[in-house]
Amino acid sequence: MADNITVFVRRGDPQCEALLRYLDQRNLTYTTKDVTADPSATAILFGRLGRVAVPALLIGERLIVGFDPVQLSRYLPRPESESQGVSFGAGVRSVTVDVARAHGLAAAFGVEVGSVREGSPAASAGIRAGDIITAIGAYTLTGGADQFRTAVSARRPGDTMTVSVWRDRVAMDAAVEFPREEAPPQDEVDPPVAPPVDEREGASELGDRG
Repeated sequence: MADNITVFVRRGDPQCEALLRYLDQRNLTYTTKDVTADPSATAILFGRLGRVAVPALLIGERLIVGFDPVQLSRYLPRPESESQGVSFGAGVRSVTVDVARAHGLAAAFGVEVGSVREGSPAASAGIRAGDIITAIGAYTLTGGADQFRTAVSARRPGDTMTVSVWRDRVAMDAAVEFPREEAPPQDEVDPPVAPPVDEREGASELGDRG
């Protein structure tokens, strides 16, 4: 079973945004914690680091500070497209209360779509970055990204998955078709972004603290 991934970010920070794009392009499921809005996020970082440094990833019990794709590739689980029979072709993350409010949803449920890979099943179905997928078939996504990933993993080449999409405060349906023969994904990875000088020492792996 893959380790849970938690990403600590600061809204508007370029490094944080680059890291989220990187995770989306790898079709990884993760939880975000904004250090400017979530006191528990700062508490976790202070407890592990003695300071707040972003971006930071908690992969299982391993905390990594900074955005270095080469280093991250050693610890992140393999992309969905490499480990499952089919690939949705877009990164998703659970809808938070803030995201639900911004999109006019009555409650925080479903998943928010990140980067969509060109030519993927998601792209062919008309799914766009920023869409909210609220249900798969008759099942509401109350379990967020974990429920969505489980549903995709149950599909096989040749299957069709109907999803309910919330876009610009309008509900619509989309049929995601998983082709019988999928071309290998050609994901582009953003280049590493150097951290600010005063945080350069933080861009390294931090193992467990006993």
